Amino acid sequence: MTEEATDAPAAAKEAPAPVEQQAPKHANLEKKFRTITGEEILRHTRPSFMAFFGYYLLALLMMGVHWLFFNDNLAGLLTNEDSSGLSTFIFELLANDLTFMAVMLSLTWFNRMLNASTSNRWLTVWMLLTSIAPLLVVLDNWLTSLLGDGYPSIGSGGGLLPEYNYLIAGACFSGALVVLTALYQRSFHYAVTSDAVIFDHRFLLVRGHRRILFEKISEVLVERTMLGTMLGFATISLLTDSGIGLAQETRGVAAASSAPEVVQSNEDDTNAEKAGKSVIRRILGLITYQRTVITISPDPKLCFYNVRGWQDTKQLLNELHKKHSQSSQLDELKAALTQD
Repeated sequence: MTEEATDAPAAAKEAPAPVEQQAPKHANLEKKFRTITGEEILRHTRPSFMAFFGYYLLALLMMGVHWLFFNDNLAGLLTNEDSSGLSTFIFELLANDLTFMAVMLSLTWFNRMLNASTSNRWLTVWMLLTSIAPLLVVLDNWLTSLLGDGYPSIGSGGGLLPEYNYLIAGACFSGALVVLTALYQRSFHYAVTSDAVIFDHRFLLVRGHRRILFEKISEVLVERTMLGTMLGFATISLLTDSGIGLAQETRGVAAASSAPEVVQSNEDDTNAEKAGKSVIRRILGLITYQRTVITISPDPKLCFYNVRGWQDTKQLLNELHKKHSQSSQLDELKAALTQD
């Protein structure tokens, strides 16, 4: 009885573990990041919620522009009961669809030329659609007045389209921009594996996948904005020998690049006039001077864009970069030869 009792626990200890417990934990991630056989995902992350703060701020600004043109709100800012005829004339000049389109197109142009994180292609297209939306109503009213009864109409207002409601349109365009920004933010997924760094991007019908081996990385850089410092996120950029992570940027004023030609000296000019024009040409040439510089491009497709826990991610990248570097491999080879 005693021997049988002591053998029973030993048999229980030798029982194999259930098959379910031996299943891989990151099967879905390995399929998404397309890892190779034997490659292990050590860390994966996404951009922080506030990484695209500029997009939400731009949506709020677009809503503010719509609100100014809604239901005489602009009139309340420009005129009052004691307003003069000039103020009323200015309001009548401003408060119309064409002026709204001019304001929105100016905002779109400024955002594009600012070359900020919000200056990408899809956001510019969205702002252009928002800018020209009242043009459809303007064309509909123009066709109604031109064709009269021959133009189809819906409702008592005439025409196919109702009057443009700035409040409803602003809520729709701004709300849709917030939703698109949330989807755009979730479209980026980054992974650090035992063999490489993987950047995955899936936004609507757009797909992107990039894999960078550790031995190709030449430098790991960290950039923290003021907002990132306060909220605890940062951008980690990887530079490679092939130029990934770098971009060319032209700095200077191009609008007046031909200004020095305007002050060319003539044969009839006196010495004083020639000297004065020469000084003006030098000043204008200095103002309009342009140069092309190479900068680090924080592209969300090619870097860990505004991620939390950036200290641990950077530490892991540095350790794996050192492990896969040629100097580390030579040291291991030297140690192996010494032992032999």
